[in-house]
Amino acid sequence: MIAVGALCGLASFICGIIILVHAFTKGGVAQGFLSLCVPFYILYYAFAKFEHPKKNLIIGVWLGALVLEIVFMMMGGAMNMHTVQ
Repeated sequence: MIAVGALCGLASFICGIIILVHAFTKGGVAQGFLSLCVPFYILYYAFAKFEHPKKNLIIGVWLGALVLEIVFMMMGGAMNMHTVQ
């Protein structure tokens, strides 16, 4: 379970980097730093200002893989705790 969670985390990380690079290159340095440093600003940027031919796919994979990563990591941790005790 943890390996699947790590794979989902990698997919989410890559899509987040795509959005962040777009924020720095197309949105300007201010948008890039806001997306990098201010919590949840990248979420606003992704929905409001991110323009890409595959916008829906990138945002869907980014958020969906993030949720799946959390779920699989929690399941893997719970399974690991169960076997230790």
